[in-house]
Amino acid sequence: MNVRALMAGLCLIVVTSACGSSVPPTGPGPIVTPPPDQGPPPPPPPSPPTLGVNRILAFGDSITEGTTSTTFTPFTLTAGLSVSYPFKLQTMVTGRYTTQTVSVFNGGKAGEKTVEGRERLGGVMKEAQAQLLLLMEGANDLNELPAGSTSVSAITGAMEDMVRNAQGRGMTVMLATIPPQRTGSGKSAAAGLVEKYNNDLRQMAAKKGAILVDVYAQFPLSLIGQDSLHPTEQGYQKIAEIFLDAIKARYEAPASTITGARR
Repeated sequence: MNVRALMAGLCLIVVTSACGSSVPPTGPGPIVTPPPDQGPPPPPPPSPPTLGVNRILAFGDSITEGTTSTTFTPFTLTAGLSVSYPFKLQTMVTGRYTTQTVSVFNGGKAGEKTVEGRERLGGVMKEAQAQLLLLMEGANDLNELPAGSTSVSAITGAMEDMVRNAQGRGMTVMLATIPPQRTGSGKSAAAGLVEKYNNDLRQMAAKKGAILVDVYAQFPLSLIGQDSLHPTEQGYQKIAEIFLDAIKARYEAPASTITGARR
């Protein structure tokens, strides 16, 4: 063999081994970081609150009906005018108690006095088949008292009869004081007697075991409208909120977290 060719071959082998190889170098692999510990899964969200009653009857005069200027008389019991406090109460309970159906019925009648309400209440309660009565009436009686009269006992007596009638049917009664009135208007001629009448209602509620809802104490005069007697729409919203607070305090079961075996 030619010595020069042999040397060239050896050189080629050495250069190939030193300068390149298809075999990758050996060594430690890449570092893999394990995912962080996520812990147990979060608990499910709490269930909505529930209410211990599902049929509510609001009864009274124009302040229950929702009178602002015109009179509305439903053919059947509904939540009534959208401005009325029962309608606004219906909207709030529907939005709050989403897992049940709660119905609020508007049994208000504009211009009614308590003796007329006493006669009408039985038929309305029969139609509504409610468990809870929201009772607020008496403003028309006060404003139709003879000039100089300061006795409200007959008005309170008619209200007591209505409380007794409802309780005799197994209903819970929430008895409301009436909102304040402005003086100096033909529609609020007896504004000075409102507080006296409300004090009598408070005493009667305690005697009869009715739940007092003190609208008067929580209702600013600024929410009474131009006629000095009827609330503005914001005033009706306020009355609905006052009643809802009372209903929640008596009947609401708080939201609860549904627990179970973790997977």
